[in-house]
Parts: sequence; structure tokens; C-alpha cells
Amino acid sequence: MSKSETSVFGNRSYVLLIFSNIFNRFGDSIDAIVFTWLTYDLTGSASFSAIVFAANRFPTVILQPVAGVLIERKRKKYIMASADVMRASLAGYILIRLITGVPAPAEMITVTFLISTVESFRQPAGYSILPSIIDKNMYSKAVSYQSGISSAAELAGMGAAGVLIGFTGNAGAVTVDVAMFALSALFLIFMKTGEKKSDSEDKMSYSRFVSDLKEGVYGIKQSRVLSYLLILVIILNALLTPFNALQAAMVSEILHSDETMLSVSGAAISIGMITGAASYPSVSKYMTKRHMLIVGTVMCSMMYLGNIAIGALFGGSAVIYPAEGVLMMTTGAAIAVVNTFSNVEILNTCRQEMLSRVNGLVGSACSLATPLTSAAVSVLISRIPIDVFFIVCGILVFITGMVMFSRRLMPEEYMEKGESSVR
Repeated sequence: MSKSETSVFGNRSYVLLIFSNIFNRFGDSIDAIVFTWLTYDLTGSASFSAIVFAANRFPTVILQPVAGVLIERKRKKYIMASADVMRASLAGYILIRLITGVPAPAEMITVTFLISTVESFRQPAGYSILPSIIDKNMYSKAVSYQSGISSAAELAGMGAAGVLIGFTGNAGAVTVDVAMFALSALFLIFMKTGEKKSDSEDKMSYSRFVSDLKEGVYGIKQSRVLSYLLILVIILNALLTPFNALQAAMVSEILHSDETMLSVSGAAISIGMITGAASYPSVSKYMTKRHMLIVGTVMCSMMYLGNIAIGALFGGSAVIYPAEGVLMMTTGAAIAVVNTFSNVEILNTCRQEMLSRVNGLVGSACSLATPLTSAAVSVLISRIPIDVFFIVCGILVFITGMVMFSRRLMPEEYMEKGESSVR
């Protein structure tokens, strides 16, 4: 069917992309949990598990800008399929080691590093492939549905990982992981896109690479909208990091609850993010872009301040569970709306031939914000009580949002009602 179909789900290539993303995200959640558990099981060391986590994050920060440039003139469909095949092969290597022996901790670090390296190429390719299969007036729906479905697959993968390990062991869980990435690649192969084979003059050289990277940086710098979005996503990512880093401590010291509350909070925010992403096209019809961002930021502030209030008002009672669930679902929905908004705006604003470069730069900057903020949190939380720290973070998020969304700083385009792409 034509990519100009009224419904994005009438577009065969988009549906195939969605199925590929379902298997990819499901497999990604499984191997994230299985590899962490397997590493801890092998070493008995939480610190070694942290090293594996770092090995998973480091390539994203370093390689995404490079990957964005290298794949810009390549056919993204084959980049994505090749990445999935490589991930299946890497997981397959661990499976063989589990069957024939026991993988060494160094092998786990190496494979985790390689998996993250491969994903650093797939992520910008997956983002920049949409314009080759979907018309511009469908970007909002395409991105929101893709985000919602992918989040649902991630949530399902997290839930399935523990069950798989329990019933089939590590080898069984890794077998499912291999199958997920193989299926993801298979769906991509049958997808038709408007991409064309690169001409010989587009072959990469060092000078061409440097020139393309500079062009990507310059493109962001010269566009007020892209510059604003880059700053916005970095700031919001940094401001959300303390909550993620201190969630377990929050449950114990602020909510005075146990690990059950941690599960309630995590599930609620995941469900909220799925709902928020799926509802974005409808929300964007009735709210200005500025108002969407303001509401999203207020809810991020309430993620900190609301938990303080819930702990003070409902601590020790059964009411605390539904109260926390409602707060985190609402917050998750707001975060998903802001995240989808940013992705749609980059697609609408950036030239198609620069999407991979811009997405790689943005992804790297966001990933870098997390460890830097985490380091600052680890220093501050040793000197400040966690309840005081949460109050300060909530106030800081609110003030930062109001400054970023002031009429003086926000691009004029964001003052208009709704989005032309979904009217």
C-alpha cells in the first residue's frame, strides 16, 4: 500500500517495522536482565555487575555521533537488519558458552560492550528510516504509536525475563533472546522503503567523515528549534536521573515501604509511558506545544514533590499503593508526551539527509547527561537527607521548566495551537 494511507497501519512497511521493533525491544529487555543476572551469578559481585552496566552505556556516548555520520548515506533497512543479526550472533555465542561450559566474566563484559556498540548503529538508523516509509503529515502518529508499542514490548520483556530464567534457566532465556533478534531482522528484510543504493562518490573517507560530522553540528547550531530541543532533552534527562538513581532509597526512606512498592512504581510509570505515547496525536490537537511541555515539566516536578506528600500523608496505610500508582502513571504519561514531542519535532525540523547525524548527536548528549548527573547525585546525597534532596529536585525541575518554556526563550513556532501534521 502507499505510504500516504490515512492510517499508518495501512502501510505494510510501517507494520513490518513495528513488528521488528516489538521483537527487538522485547529481546533487548531480556538480555539486559539476563546478562546482568548471569554476571552476578558468575561473580557474586554487585560491583562487577556495575562494570557490565557501564560497558553497556559507554559505546552509546562515544559511538552514536560517529555512527550517525557513517550510516547517513547507507540504506537504513540493511543497517538495522545487520545489527539484529549481529546481536543474535553475540547472544548465540553466550548460549554456546553456557551449553559447553561457563562464560568468563571478561567474556560477559566484552559481549555486552559489543552489543551496545551494535545498538549504537541501529538506533539512529531506526529513527531516520521513518521518512522513507511514512509521509510527513503522519509523523506524529507514526512516532507515537511506535513509541507506545515499543515501550509495551520492553515492559513485557522485563516481566518475561525473570519467568524465563526461573523456568528455563539462563540458557533458555538466552535462546529466546537469539530468536527475538533473528525475527526482528527477518521482518526488516521484507520491508520496502524509498531508500536508494549509495553512489560510489558517497563512499566514506576521513575528510568526508569530518565534514559530515561538522555539518551535523552546524545544522543543530544554525536551527533555533534543533538547538532548543537538544538543550531541552539534555536538561530533562539530567533532571530525571536523580529519581532513577534513588528510586529504591525513596521507597524505603520516603514512602516507608518495601520492594512491592518498587514494583508498583515501576509498572505504573511504564504503563503511563505506553499510554502517553499512544495518546500523543490526540493530545497535540488540543494543546499548544508550549502547554504540553509545561504540563510535562510540572508532572516531572510532582514526581519528586508528590512522593514526599504521599509518604507524609499515607505512609504505613494501604492507600499508599493506589496513590503511588496514580502519581507514577500520570508522570509516565507526561514524560512520554514530552519525549514523543521531541522526536516528532526533530523529524519535522531536520532535513532527511541529516537525520542520522542529528539523532546520533542528540542520543550521545542525552546518554552523557546520565552518568555525569549520577556522579553529582552520589556526592550530594551523602551530605543531604533524601527527603530534602527530593524537595530541592522538585523545585529545581519546576523553575528550570518555567525558564525554558518562557516566551523569551522558547521558539516562536511552539506558541501555535496544535500541530499542522495532525490537524
